[in-house]
Amino acid sequence: MFAEQVRTSFLTAWLIVSAVILPVLLAPFVLPPKTIFSLAPQCQWKAKYGRECALCGMTTSFILISKGELNAALERNRASIPLYSALLWNELVALRYTLGELRQTWKLVRRRGHRLPTEEISCRS
Repeated sequence: MFAEQVRTSFLTAWLIVSAVILPVLLAPFVLPPKTIFSLAPQCQWKAKYGRECALCGMTTSFILISKGELNAALERNRASIPLYSALLWNELVALRYTLGELRQTWKLVRRRGHRLPTEEISCRS
């Protein structure tokens, strides 16, 4: 019982985090860079200590990656492509998991003999 609750909690947290990551990956494809920069927070490490943190330049790098400018992205932050790849991989795994769960739910509904909304609508005269 406890193990199942822990599993469910981790799955829920992972899916929530994945839902938050998705707009980060999609934003450079749909928003102009100026808008993205206005939405991105200022680096507190740089503001406080005057030095760049490990994630400085990541916003610019993600924008460059979305344009296919991989070398320029690496110049801005060397960790950008590995991080972008990991986040993209996470999104693909989350999508596959979610689709699998939906498929299982669909099978369960069908197996129990429930009529689906499309089956309830009849075109008979």
